[in-house]
Amino acid sequence: MFVGKTFMTMHKKHYRYFLFDLDRTLWDFDKNAKSALFKLVDSQQLPYYFGVTCKEEFFQRYEVINQGLWKQYERGEILKEELRCNRFEFTLKEYLKIAPQGTLPAHAFTPEQLHQFALDFGEKYLEFMSMETDLIPGAEKVLKYVKSQGGKVAIISNGFKGVQYRKMNTTCIHKYVDTVVVSEEAGAMKPSPIIFQKALESICGEEYYKEAPSRAREEAIMVGDDFSNDIEGAQTFGIDQFHFNPYNRPCDGCATYTGSNLEDLLLYI
Repeated sequence: MFVGKTFMTMHKKHYRYFLFDLDRTLWDFDKNAKSALFKLVDSQQLPYYFGVTCKEEFFQRYEVINQGLWKQYERGEILKEELRCNRFEFTLKEYLKIAPQGTLPAHAFTPEQLHQFALDFGEKYLEFMSMETDLIPGAEKVLKYVKSQGGKVAIISNGFKGVQYRKMNTTCIHKYVDTVVVSEEAGAMKPSPIIFQKALESICGEEYYKEAPSRAREEAIMVGDDFSNDIEGAQTFGIDQFHFNPYNRPCDGCATYTGSNLEDLLLYI
């Protein structure tokens, strides 16, 4: 039968190497990010300084700005530091524009003070967010099964190094992970094949990969939610893919396997 554009078969393939995306694949980014941001709206007194009366509205405004800046970051157009600060500075500036001049305490901020406020807010956001513990349903079950079958697990992420490690430690999924490859250390971002090769070499061993690269790739699978970064990146590198697509969003192409539930992966491995 067909699910989306992917042909499903009950034939299982034995994989040795599993490359997992972290955010929105194992770690529930949307739920955790929103929870952290809601807490910060209160702790940093945004209703008083910036007139933020609806946390959900603030989150939605932030999300639009954040997604645009992330795309710029992944294209190499802005630096990590610019992303981490500007996404909040730009959001806060929207609230200053909405309210009549002089009606909010933050209207009295100098540009330098506003920038520093946003910078501090951004650092606290990363701290708060990395302490959130919600995983995607089935994430631990899948990881546990993979390890029980002798599989090796690599996390491959474009996220910030320190934050990604804290997320795994806080949720205790680090115990299932053999290696972590983040773009900051790899010197390349998904969908570049460079970061996929570094991740595979890290879990199968550089010598094994050097001697039998085709075999190593045949024994590997990428699991991720982002079709462009995770799935097309893995296709370019030459390994199988499982596209975790919980909202059944249309895609320009097809993966080796597709599932709206992360546990659907277990049908194929």
